[in-house]
Amino acid sequence: MTAAARRFPWGLTVTTLIAMAILVGLGVWQVRRLAWKEALLAKIAALDVAAARPIADVLSQTGEEEFVRVQAPCAPTPAPTVRPSLYRYAVRDDRIGWRLLGACRLAVGPYDGIVLDRGIIERVMGSTSPEPMSFPPAGPVVGVLRSPGVTPWLGPAVMEQGPHMIAYRVIDRPSLAQIARDEGISRPAPYILAVEQEAPPLPGVTPAAIPRDIPNNHLVYAITWFSLALILGWFYVSMLIRWRRS
Repeated sequence: MTAAARRFPWGLTVTTLIAMAILVGLGVWQVRRLAWKEALLAKIAALDVAAARPIADVLSQTGEEEFVRVQAPCAPTPAPTVRPSLYRYAVRDDRIGWRLLGACRLAVGPYDGIVLDRGIIERVMGSTSPEPMSFPPAGPVVGVLRSPGVTPWLGPAVMEQGPHMIAYRVIDRPSLAQIARDEGISRPAPYILAVEQEAPPLPGVTPAAIPRDIPNNHLVYAITWFSLALILGWFYVSMLIRWRRS
């Protein structure tokens, strides 16, 4: 083995290749996210003219039902029982907000109910913690089906829990199942119904089914990761040229 071969920077070469593979992989992931986000935004845009469909018909189908507008009759609730107030953390107009959660019981279809996101509670806007409040059960509603969120990597989905109130940081699938049990639903639909309209309207609660501004920066992120991979490759090639000349 020659002295030049002994001096070849194998460690740096392997490290550079691994780093470039990671950067390119992140760029490819963002390209895929871009396609997903564009399809999502197109689906949301289509809601501007989409009519509400019967929820039983939609939930009886197979396929992706997220961001489909539905109407739900919400069967009368059984005899009143004492249940904790259910809220989900939200941010609106750069202020802390709380969404009111509930349930809609379904008399027909493959499920006996669905969890409701009834909207932002105006009374506790800006409050770091909600308070137990009483609201009437939901009547007929029109809203948009939403999928539950991703389970948090750090910390539980529940922010605050007591006998009179439960506040969620995010509604993931375990939380969705727990809310359904708390509301007396045994076969819940695997979606959240984000309410757009209630009959009668719920005083003090503003429906907010669709986010106002959904960012789509994935192309910028992809270009950034690919550019970093090119810059790293350029630095490595420059270093290798200098090594050969030395």
